[in-house]
Parts: sequence; structure tokens; C-alpha cells
Amino acid sequence: KDLIPEYLGFVKGVVDSEDLPLNISRETLQQNKILKVIRKNIVKKCIEMFEEIAENKDDYNKFYEAFSKNLKLGIHEDSQNRQKLAELLRFYTSKSADEMISLKDYVARMKKGQKEIYYITGESKKVVVPSPFLERLRKKGYEVVYMVDPIDEYSMQQLKDFDGKKFVCVNNEETYEEQKAAYDNLTKVIKEILGDKVEKVTLSPRIASSPCVLLNGGRGWSAHREGHTKA
Repeated sequence: KDLIPEYLGFVKGVVDSEDLPLNISRETLQQNKILKVIRKNIVKKCIEMFEEIAENKDDYNKFYEAFSKNLKLGIHEDSQNRQKLAELLRFYTSKSADEMISLKDYVARMKKGQKEIYYITGESKKVVVPSPFLERLRKKGYEVVYMVDPIDEYSMQQLKDFDGKKFVCVNNEETYEEQKAAYDNLTKVIKEILGDKVEKVTLSPRIASSPCVLLNGGRGWSAHREGHTKA
């Protein structure tokens, strides 16, 4: 516990050091600067080991299947190594078919002029693929990352960007300001009908053919994560 962070708890090994005094209490040892240096080096070596495994696709697929949740927990907890851990993440996307890709791969094939990484959260790939949230982005040819692991939203609270590209959750609220005024009366009537069942009714450019979508507020939890919390 003192030598390795919780998210790397699956890593086992022996630390051999001539610098740690053995004739002092555990409390004093916890405050020892040498211990902090050892911890930092262990984390560094672990990440380097993961990067080596990632060089072999088949080996990394097995590793990722077993320990992806640990990496995502590290994204939330380890600010110093957050970007390095982000490079180790793999996701399905709207253009990757049955293959999981890295965020680096996503950025490399972003459309010209695209400045943000779009992602959607949900219970499973099967649930998010037909989502109306994706209609407008698909029409524009943008790729969308599928985040369907319950821990994804937890880790994304801390991972705000990657390689200079900001993350944008397509489940969150977005307002269509240019045409909003023209439909004020309609949205007011719909809000009166729905009452307290919704916070507000507004226009959105995110859909292309569906009549409406239910959104969570930009600062609130998605319906997916709220469902897991209640469960």
C-alpha cells in the first residue's frame, strides 16, 4: 500500500533497497522521502511495462480485458501520470467496427478542422450504436468514442483532454441558439405539458431524424451512470 497506488494493486513484486532503514517504526517509514522516490519509480516502471505489452496487439488485448478498470481508476487518481495512462486506454468507436482503438488512433484520423473528441456513454455498445445522439455527428462524418464501461464516466471526470483535444460528451446538454427564439412558444407548451418531469425543453442540433432526445444537464450525471448509482 505504501509502495504502490491502489490502481496498480494487481502488480506483484519484490523491492530490494539498501536505502531504507529497518530499525524504525512503520509511521516514520511512511514519511521517509526514499519511500516516495521508490513509489514513483515503481509506477514509472509499471507504465513502461504496460507500454511494452501494448506493442503486441494480441497480448495487450488479453491484458486490457483483465486490467482496463485498473487503468481507468488510475486516470481518476493519478494526476501525474494521467496522460500516459490515457494512451493505454482502448475503446470501440462509431468507425472502428469490432476493433478497439487508442485515443491516439482517434486523434490521428480526426477530420480536418475537428478540435474535439466526441464520446457517448451507455450500458453497452449495442445500446449506444443506434442512439439518436449520434445522428448529427454521423452526418458530419465525425467519429464518436463508445464509453460503455461503468467506470468510464468516473475516469472522465478527471480526463478533460487528450493531445490538446477537449473531450465532449454527446449525452450532455447543448442548445441551438440560432433558431431557439423562433420555437419559444412550442417549447413552452411542451414544458407545460411535461411539467416537473423535465427541467426544460429546448432545441438541439445534435439529432437529424429523431423527433427528440432526453438529455442530462451538462454538469449532471448521465442516465447511464445514475442507473448504476441507484443499483
